[in-house]
Amino acid sequence: MNIKINKRSLVENLLVPASKLSDNVCLDFPSDSSSVKTLVTSSDNSTILLASVPCKVSDPFKCIIPDSKTFLRLFSGIDEDNIALDIESNVIKYSSPTISFKYHLLDDSYINNKKAISEEKLSQITFDTTFDLQKSKLSDILKFNSIVPDAEKLYFYTKDGKVFAKLGDEQKCNTNEINIEISESFEGEALSESIPINIQNILLLSFNSEVISIKINQKLKVFKFETPLTEYIISGLVK
Repeated sequence: MNIKINKRSLVENLLVPASKLSDNVCLDFPSDSSSVKTLVTSSDNSTILLASVPCKVSDPFKCIIPDSKTFLRLFSGIDEDNIALDIESNVIKYSSPTISFKYHLLDDSYINNKKAISEEKLSQITFDTTFDLQKSKLSDILKFNSIVPDAEKLYFYTKDGKVFAKLGDEQKCNTNEINIEISESFEGEALSESIPINIQNILLLSFNSEVISIKINQKLKVFKFETPLTEYIISGLVK
């Protein structure tokens, strides 16, 4: 089995995000033979990653990476932009004049032993409120989190047609907090109340695009953080 893919796109849009959520990563090459997909969840299923990267592959198949961080490090020595990977039995191989590797995969039975999350059901979730978040604003949020580490929640709320985020914890007394405007406008409904996310979920996110689309289902308290090749579904907290 031969796979042709852009190394940077694979690394930045799939392997890096997936490695922050799980050690084991299933790579799915579907029947259209034009992409590699993965669906990865955090240990408590509160954060779900769906990533899809264009590629060329001869036949549809699935394979399982047993240690995503180790697998990711293998690509650091590859200088080529577009690479070809070969999969034989339970081994994935790469070879060039400067570096080659052979990496063993997990048995396919691992897929059947895991409780599946339905991608179809995730795609059926509708959203009430949508806005764009600059990647720099996300960096600001993470910077402020280091200033007020006791603030364990990130609240999203709307005011005067704009979107704000608040680092803090409304359930605890004497907790420091920081409010920041994160978008000058939004589409859809204003948020009827602030909706919190565990800040640890935000720390798991990784984006390659400068603009992130955020969508919120107010009733379910579910968020979607989306870029062209990567999206996260995050469960909000109940107050």
